[in-house]
Amino acid sequence: MNRKCGVLFDLDGVFYVSNQAIDGGQKLIDSLRNKSIPFRFLTNTTTKTRKDICEKLGDIGLQVKENEIFSAAYIGINYLRSIGSPPCYLLIHKEIYSDYSEFDSHNRRPEFVVVGDRGHNWNYDDLNKGFRYLMEGAGLIALHKGRYFQTSDGLEIDIGAFVAGFEYSSGKTAVSLGKPNPLFFQTVLKDISMKSEEVIMVGDDLINDIGGAQKTGIEGVLVRTGKFRESDLLHPEIKPDYIIESINEFEDLLSLS
Repeated sequence: MNRKCGVLFDLDGVFYVSNQAIDGGQKLIDSLRNKSIPFRFLTNTTTKTRKDICEKLGDIGLQVKENEIFSAAYIGINYLRSIGSPPCYLLIHKEIYSDYSEFDSHNRRPEFVVVGDRGHNWNYDDLNKGFRYLMEGAGLIALHKGRYFQTSDGLEIDIGAFVAGFEYSSGKTAVSLGKPNPLFFQTVLKDISMKSEEVIMVGDDLINDIGGAQKTGIEGVLVRTGKFRESDLLHPEIKPDYIIESINEFEDLLSLS
């Protein structure tokens, strides 16, 4: 491993699964702080604000600062601002509506349909309304295109399936903002004023975490927790730079640099 100066972490599946902390998380955070090693958390979560994510982490014993968290929902707000804050039809979770209140969501001719995670609150009428807006000329923005995620009950389908449905039915291609989009990683690199070769990414998702990081020139460490499956190691193109059992082993790996 080349000398690294910073660390990027996924959250779900790396530090916790279904609100249960994975052993070693706070110890690692404390150690990085004591060594003045900068780190950030990159999550495709779109069901909570950064403040809520921070509070949730605190509830399970992880002391994290709000400005250390970069979520796909937060990236989405920045992206919409960068293109002029257009009117949008928002298919997002009720918990983040307040963060998106600056965008006109009542316009009958929205410029974009924005898709985020809605938990179990998807319904045909809302989906069909979004489809009609797309057919009338609206563009499609996906806060991310995750395939599935791990819970204590097993794997659950993620919003990538709904995004793919919109793409198939409308013939349009979504602008996807979350991991593995290099823009996500570049935004975080800018925040910590570091180059891609100076940081390393730790995640449980071979495609979104490892593949996305590597496309940005960042080495990737795959953990065998969360959504990790042995079949991930058979992927024909994406190969993690390092594999560890859990974050408990990460500091030992980092010490080799």
